[in-house]
Amino acid sequence: MSNLYSQYKVCSLCGHEDQRGISAEIAAFEERRKWTEACSKCGNQEVSSSGVALPELTKELMEIWSRDDSLSFYEQDEDICLAEANNIELLLEFLDSNNTLASKRSMLLATLCVLIHDNVPDDEQDDSDINIEVANRVAGELKKRIELFVELDTSLIMDYIKELAYPQIGVPLAGM
Repeated sequence: MSNLYSQYKVCSLCGHEDQRGISAEIAAFEERRKWTEACSKCGNQEVSSSGVALPELTKELMEIWSRDDSLSFYEQDEDICLAEANNIELLLEFLDSNNTLASKRSMLLATLCVLIHDNVPDDEQDDSDINIEVANRVAGELKKRIELFVELDTSLIMDYIKELAYPQIGVPLAGM
């Protein structure tokens, strides 16, 4: 993880753009990539825009995240942002790990349900991004872990996700 990831911010007062290179461990986590230094040109603290190149999800980053409740990859919609088919193996590995905090396991369960939701056709979705094989694979894996829907906090799973994902897994919708 020695690659540097580009981060920039634009001063709202003078329009100057500051840039820096940050490690994957800083770039990956919302709390660590916050950039609080003042504008290098005028000293203003206010920023009009900013951005960062994000690293791919790796086992090393997941190990850090899974053991620290104060870290998130994304402040909002973390489950939706992590729900990529190429992350399935990592998501399942850390869902099954006893070293993963319960709160993070709940987020991983929600993320896997998002993957099902996003890959099951419904009347409102454009079918071009649907991959039913992904939905079937994830549903099959979660069927093997059905007890997690009782053990973990499922309140992180949005109701609209549950309505489409739960029937695929065999989890009752009653009392969602």
